Amino acid sequence: MRIWNAHQGRCIRHIPDPDAAQMLCCIFQPINNNLTVVGNGKHNLHVMNISTGKKVKGGSSKLTGRVLSLSFDSAGRILWAGDDRGSIYSFLFDMATGKLTKAKRLVVSEGSAITSISARSWISREARDPSLLVNACINKLLLYRVVDNEGTLQLKRTFPIQQTAHPVRSIFCPLMSFRQGACVVTGSEDLCVYFFDVERATKAIVNKLQGHSAAVLGVSFNCDESLLASSDAKGMVIIWKREQK
Repeated sequence: MRIWNAHQGRCIRHIPDPDAAQMLCCIFQPINNNLTVVGNGKHNLHVMNISTGKKVKGGSSKLTGRVLSLSFDSAGRILWAGDDRGSIYSFLFDMATGKLTKAKRLVVSEGSAITSISARSWISREARDPSLLVNACINKLLLYRVVDNEGTLQLKRTFPIQQTAHPVRSIFCPLMSFRQGACVVTGSEDLCVYFFDVERATKAIVNKLQGHSAAVLGVSFNCDESLLASSDAKGMVIIWKREQK
């Protein structure tokens, strides 16, 4: 794992994986940025102390497959992890010690890689439920409702995209104050970026961006949603600017 000074583009710390395995994903603990969780190719999760470079006692767990995706809830108390065999696990995170306790397991689709997990607690009249957005290589973007404090998931709805093999990712739009509805954005293997309104019963696609010449893998907003970056399998990154109305 490498910690970067984003302003200078300089690596300021590197921490090897505790199992000497491929490190496939990582995420900061949202309340304590000295702790980060890493997932590796030997099916293991580890909570790491950035200051010491050591794994936290009690902060490790094993999944059925290689760990590909991670997301915390906004309070940092629930961690979800997705693997390459189609499962999403929820863990309870002890804020005082960094210990992980396995809570729930959901098999989304046996043998299909969970390439992206994104959690969001909506602050909106349109979408009140805490939610989890999932890419799972089944030609659908999945939206789950988080139904309890153990991270149990209930499928709310799906959106059609093309994804069977690539590590496609999706995100929640960070702001909703300037629009009606609640939107999510995803890449797709058909070379497009899709915006979906999660509360629209029909015609959920509200925007489709075309410009890539390969499968769109990653999407990311800046903080005020004025810019969106999308990346593809050929290494191209496109920066999109939101039109002012």
